[in-house]
Amino acid sequence: MRVLALSLLLAVAVSAHDHTVEKRSQPGVPQPDPVDLRPLTWGDVNIIQTTDTHGWLSGHTKEASYSGDFGDFASFVHHMRQQADHRRKDLLIIDSGDLHDGNGLSDATTVDGTDSNPIFEKINYDVLTIGNHELYVNEVADDTFKNFAPKWGKRYVTSNVFYKDAHNNTVPFGKLYNKFRMKYGTRVMSYGFMYNFNGNANNTVVEPSNTTVTLPWFKKSLQEEVDLYVVTGHVPVRWAEAITVVDAIRAVHPSKPIVVIGGHLHIRDFKKYDARAYGLSSGRFMETVGWMSVGGVHDRHCRVEANCVGKNLAVTRRYLDNNIYTYKTHSLAHPKQKFDTWKGRQMTNEIVQYRKALDLATPIGCAPQDYYLSRYPYTDSRSLLNLVANEVLPVAVVNASRPYPGVAIINSGSQRFDLFKGNFTLDDTYIVSPFHDDFVYATMPYKIAKNILAGLNNAPFQKRAAHTLVTAANVTLTPGYVTDDDFGYGGDDWPHSAIPYVSAPNYISSPFPADVKDTDLIDVIWLSFFSNLMTPILKQLDPNTDYTFNTYRSDIDTNTMFPAFVKAKWANNTC
Repeated sequence: MRVLALSLLLAVAVSAHDHTVEKRSQPGVPQPDPVDLRPLTWGDVNIIQTTDTHGWLSGHTKEASYSGDFGDFASFVHHMRQQADHRRKDLLIIDSGDLHDGNGLSDATTVDGTDSNPIFEKINYDVLTIGNHELYVNEVADDTFKNFAPKWGKRYVTSNVFYKDAHNNTVPFGKLYNKFRMKYGTRVMSYGFMYNFNGNANNTVVEPSNTTVTLPWFKKSLQEEVDLYVVTGHVPVRWAEAITVVDAIRAVHPSKPIVVIGGHLHIRDFKKYDARAYGLSSGRFMETVGWMSVGGVHDRHCRVEANCVGKNLAVTRRYLDNNIYTYKTHSLAHPKQKFDTWKGRQMTNEIVQYRKALDLATPIGCAPQDYYLSRYPYTDSRSLLNLVANEVLPVAVVNASRPYPGVAIINSGSQRFDLFKGNFTLDDTYIVSPFHDDFVYATMPYKIAKNILAGLNNAPFQKRAAHTLVTAANVTLTPGYVTDDDFGYGGDDWPHSAIPYVSAPNYISSPFPADVKDTDLIDVIWLSFFSNLMTPILKQLDPNTDYTFNTYRSDIDTNTMFPAFVKAKWANNTC
């Protein structure tokens, strides 16, 4: 390997005009206009994180800011490991789970991840843990335990998530913990925690974290001599489950450095627990690659822990947009250095071939405009939920040949992403509405039916508030993330104009038929996913009737309703 001057390696943020963006990634994807990016800060230990990728290994083929694919990411990791070697600094590559449900590459196969997991496995991750989307379906849990987890050995850490094998024995998906020494001497103790998830398949068990930290194996692990605790979790960094683990470590080690590498909420976030414990979450869907540097890990004065209680570590965080320009700017030693690696090119080619084999890019119809999941009010014509309620459900789900008119109800959380103007493909089906939730129904008087939606939406729901950042009036910014975390603003690598977040009802419905009386019968159609909520609501609204829930139609679910709608209404549109 060619030796590069350290002075060049330290100047990795090269000005915009020096970079020529390589036309790679997936064929035809847009690329962002170059901007000046600040150099990354390196510490004793440095972390690159992915989380909640949900199958987006091809990147965002319709969004320039996030257009890098997993081959580009592989090349980035390769160059960053070279950077770490020349600096003689330790570098961890970490993933916090949720590999499926959100993209055709992972979901268009019989078992989720059949094609995408082998691509994912080509990144040399140091620590990984499991996500809740690996636990919903028995077959996916089986595949994760038998095929995915073994590929990683000790690096796949699941401290509180277990699998029931063929003999009904409960065993960890991965290792309960893993102690290892990094290349430049840092001794690490890693754990892998899931939030207190209770929607898992019956061949899996999730143990509450406040139970796990009381167990003998966990207490024994805290007696090991290490320099850094890494809690990789499919858990938001602010949730009680993460704080429980930090507190359990801190009760034994009052000043040992702790990092929590979390996920699940699909947000960029950074939390300071105390002067020597921090948490990072790096978004979703391969929009974001997280960066964290930790300095002061090898402070000799801190070998006696009492000496360093309250002494701040030198910690930085950065949220990197997933595109080639980001990767080149931060990973290359000089602008003439070649970015593509053999491995990266091979992975990009594999993704292209898998997408072709799955027919993900073939147009089904043409969307006449952009529809946004949370950028506009639910009543706005630009809202995806408005489209679903007023057009998709009436056309694709409600069966006009039934003897009674129908109204269909879905949970808004079943819709996962924006729908962009232009060709609508099979991939868009999995991106926008990935879940295969089936529809059930009951026939009832209109006077009962008209009150169900309000009953479903009665429970309060909260989401972290969106923040805005004031920018200079003469700067034109692309819409994107503007993050306010425990370190304030400044964590976002690329400057963006903030995208507004508008809350929506938890449940939405198609329009009720016109000119109906209270005594007229209506088919109320909903997802079996929330039938457990419908039973008490119906009993409260109509105590004297026991309603029977039946399958509404076997040919349509929340995933297939979109192709059915597009073929009926958008097939003849011109893009």
